[in-house]
Amino acid sequence: MSFDHIAPHYRWLEPVLAGGVLQEARMAHVAVLDGAENILLLGEGPGRFLMALRQRRPDVPITVIDSSQRMLNLAKADAAGPTRFIQQDLTTTPLPEGHWDGIVTHCFLDCFNPAPLEGVVDRIGERTAANADWLVTDFALPSVGWRRTRARLIHALMYRTFRLTTGLEARRWTDPSPLLRTHDFKLSARRPFNHGLIVADHWQKRLSLTK
Repeated sequence: MSFDHIAPHYRWLEPVLAGGVLQEARMAHVAVLDGAENILLLGEGPGRFLMALRQRRPDVPITVIDSSQRMLNLAKADAAGPTRFIQQDLTTTPLPEGHWDGIVTHCFLDCFNPAPLEGVVDRIGERTAANADWLVTDFALPSVGWRRTRARLIHALMYRTFRLTTGLEARRWTDPSPLLRTHDFKLSARRPFNHGLIVADHWQKRLSLTK
């Protein structure tokens, strides 16, 4: 899987195909990162969320990890503050040493089949601080009704398009919620967008007293 080929077009493609809804979803819970001391952005792409976050947190250390070097180059061009950029494929390698109390995965976890997704979430979970907040924005499937049928049709087109253009292996969305719970994260807030096609979650890590 590589987003290098579409990286130069990503910034104009997103508003054409989705308007402003994806960025609105990314920003839905950004205020919870106002107290974070070490933030990790995974699959950030060309850096739209990074730029917006920097306006709120100009001095906080931020690590940006993406498998696409071209995406990282785009994000670097507008970067400010103490920002570290790392090209890395989390399906095959662990995260760098460190513990982050703010984790952001926008339109990232929905790129993986179940087995690789479990490995990615495990690698992230191992590097989260005890009081971590995790923001997740993904394409999702509503539970019932016409919204679910509509989402299935959009998913089929979307996943097929990305398989052809990026080599994406996933053919359908896998709900990451059970995996986050295995790492002591609890869902704090959820906001649906576009009739439930996109969901923005805020997860909080709360360690069990029995551990």
